[in-house]
Amino acid sequence: MNSNSSLTKKSIVYGIGNLGTLAINFFLVPLYTFYLSEEDLGLFDILASSLVVASPVFFVNIELSVLRWILANKNLLLIKRVLSNAVFIIVVGLVLFSLLFFAFGRLFNVDLFFLIYTYFISNFIYIVFKQVIRSVYSSWHYVLTELVYVLVILVCFLFFGQEYQLKAIFLSYAIASTSLIIYLIFLGFFKKLEFKSIDISFCKELLRYSYPLSLNAISLWLNNQSNKYIIAAYLMLGANGIYAVAFKFAYVIQILNRIFYMSFQDKMFFLYEEGNPEDYFSATLKKYTGVLFSFLYLLVGLKDLIIPHIIDKDFIPALKYMPILGLGVVFFSLGSVLGIIYQCEKRNIDAFKTSLLSGLVILVLSYFIVPKLGLIGASMVFALGNFIFFLYRFLDIKKYVKIKIDFISLILFLVLFLVLWATTLLNLKGKYYVAASLATLSSLIINIKIVNRYLTSGLKFLKRMV
Repeated sequence: MNSNSSLTKKSIVYGIGNLGTLAINFFLVPLYTFYLSEEDLGLFDILASSLVVASPVFFVNIELSVLRWILANKNLLLIKRVLSNAVFIIVVGLVLFSLLFFAFGRLFNVDLFFLIYTYFISNFIYIVFKQVIRSVYSSWHYVLTELVYVLVILVCFLFFGQEYQLKAIFLSYAIASTSLIIYLIFLGFFKKLEFKSIDISFCKELLRYSYPLSLNAISLWLNNQSNKYIIAAYLMLGANGIYAVAFKFAYVIQILNRIFYMSFQDKMFFLYEEGNPEDYFSATLKKYTGVLFSFLYLLVGLKDLIIPHIIDKDFIPALKYMPILGLGVVFFSLGSVLGIIYQCEKRNIDAFKTSLLSGLVILVLSYFIVPKLGLIGASMVFALGNFIFFLYRFLDIKKYVKIKIDFISLILFLVLFLVLWATTLLNLKGKYYVAASLATLSSLIINIKIVNRYLTSGLKFLKRMV
């Protein structure tokens, strides 16, 4: 099968699923701003950030071992063996987390203790088992899992948000995770588990692969989430609520990146075994860099025309920080795509090393800069740290694969970003419409070949239909 064609098809499949995640940002985030105060939203964001680091700590990213072992080999005996041992590790992780969480709750008398615990468990189930569904069944089952989960959350929050505010978020996630378990039962997932297949030595083999990935996930958490704790400590929860809204809209770029990342990951796992993937990887990355910057341009160009109408006025200051955070997300997305090479080489410890450096840079700089420059300082540190992340990974993976990056194009993309951002800051009448037009035109020109290809395919399809 043609590589570009199969990659496109995979991207479409994963894209349908990730539309659900986009719904969270474009529907739930505005709803949060209307039903929650800045302090409540800041608190929820801290809990969500804590969840991101808790999952790899207690479950060691075991779902990625399942993905690596099963995705390219659908042998039933192997599936049962891998799943049985992975679920055993998951159960151990749930027990350890529960013991520590209840001990913490007794020591510090946490408000909404049981609801917060339910929120963590619900997300753990979702994070782990959606990847299991992807590897054991198909990408379409993964898509359905994404759509159903986020749709349940959205509908539940629409029903409960106005009356229960913060509590409604926790209830919505609990109901969504229950629906996911029911879906697993429907798929016959639990019939694939065999107690006799549990083997401690095989558990260790799975953990040897996933453990470095969990370290990498923790260091990536430093990149994306750690400065939120410094913001909450020095600028209070209300400021973190403003930053959370800006970050969630900017992070839409990374959600879109997930669509490409998963399809590209599937493709590279197969191509890597054939050898010599450099040209394909380099060519794809060059096109994809233009796509990512196009999303950034649209975010910057359209934010002032759209977002003020869909969020509460108290959160409007978040608009100031979106462009810088969006740039940081672009660099993070490019760095994450480069990280696929580590997985192909089964050198996940190197992925951890590269992300740890940039994460520590963000944490240390945030400690010194955030108290002085506030949220603008936090945004700048985030962008700088993720540029270091991207550049370091590019240099490091050259010891495995000679990847090429068109740095001239990259510089031009950055210059255009600065021009576009400056346009939104000028004291000119109609500046937002100028910025929106410039963003749209630039995105079309950068991706003209891709646009032409899809327009041609669309016209051919319409002709066949007629």
